[in-house]
Amino acid sequence: MSLILSFKVGKCYVGNRTAKDILRCLADYADDNGENCFPGRETIVRESEIHRNSFADALKFLEENGWINVTRHQKNNSNSYSINVEKIEFGSSHKNVPTVDTNLCQHKNRSTQKCATVDTNLCKSGHKNVSRSSHDLVNIQSYIHTSSEQDSDAGEEEHFALTSPEEDTPKPQEPVTKVANRCPIKKFIDIYHETLPMGTPVRTWKSAKRIKSMKARWKELVEDEKCESEEAALSILRDFFTNAIASSNFLTGKIAPRNPNDAPFQISLEWILTEGNWDKIVDGHYVNRKKNTPQNNSYPPRGY
Repeated sequence: MSLILSFKVGKCYVGNRTAKDILRCLADYADDNGENCFPGRETIVRESEIHRNSFADALKFLEENGWINVTRHQKNNSNSYSINVEKIEFGSSHKNVPTVDTNLCQHKNRSTQKCATVDTNLCKSGHKNVSRSSHDLVNIQSYIHTSSEQDSDAGEEEHFALTSPEEDTPKPQEPVTKVANRCPIKKFIDIYHETLPMGTPVRTWKSAKRIKSMKARWKELVEDEKCESEEAALSILRDFFTNAIASSNFLTGKIAPRNPNDAPFQISLEWILTEGNWDKIVDGHYVNRKKNTPQNNSYPPRGY
């Protein structure tokens, strides 16, 4: 999660309000360099508070205008994104602002110092109404008299002290955010082996695709359950694996395949962490049901 990148997106002129909302949401999930960004479509729509039907057009706008690159994964119908940090840096820059003609800034024949850089409307009489640009590029911090009130008519100079605004210091991350951004990969795998010994053993977990999928599911779990500690999130994960997966006859390979020549289903951690499969498990698609019993989609609950 990059608070700095998200802040800079807020200062950019993107040209499309919906697209900007999506870009800011993507920045929340990306690293500072704009990489490792893979929130699901439903997550983006929910957090950006946009209409579902506007998503595709806004994403196309961002891609065609060079704000992002989209990698589409046909196998699991998901996307991963990389953000054009250089374009955002340029769009939020305070450089190259026009300067003011000092001859237009006068008051009672007194000379004035240069009024630094202002975007629109030049200094007016009294030096009290220096307007800011539409993007608040200049911050008037103080109006300084170089002489005392008693000597104000003696020809002394008075001037503005104008400085560029400093970037806001990022706020400390909330406990839930800290936990969501630190995926304990080894502990995650240990819980899988502990609760699902019948599954395919994990021998290595180093590929970028596998790491991304695990981080995404971990982030969803922590944020949905508002876990303020790693221990709490791991406890919920263990319960989820035990109650929603290990108790399922199908997922544990206890149901014979329709074709006698086929081997029973064998679950793997990679299969579980695929976005579509994870959502089906959460929504209760693999819960054991008796014959002629209506399907109960309420178990397991969305909160695991």
